[in-house]
Amino acid sequence: MVYSAKRSRSDPAGVLRACKTVIITYVITMPIKTKIRKIGNSHGIVLPKEALQALKVEEGATVYLTEAPNNTLNMNPEKPGFDEKIRLAEGLMKRYRNTFRELAK
Repeated sequence: MVYSAKRSRSDPAGVLRACKTVIITYVITMPIKTKIRKIGNSHGIVLPKEALQALKVEEGATVYLTEAPNNTLNMNPEKPGFDEKIRLAEGLMKRYRNTFRELAK
């Protein structure tokens, strides 16, 4: 819910009256089914045109797979500066690995 306050033009004292606005957004996505295929000594999936359009990527683009809850993966297109952020995070994790290990207990 989004709450906002408005002044009434007919209210000379300028008393704020709260009005409530409810914004509901539904995102309906259709699952895209594809199969895992053997490609050389590896395995891969072929993304249909609809998946490429949803990710806003073209052939040859870099995408990142990240682990998500419930045995799922998220696929995200590469963004400018992302590689540098990953390198920085990996360096910090390596440098403070003992601290992170203690915090994880």
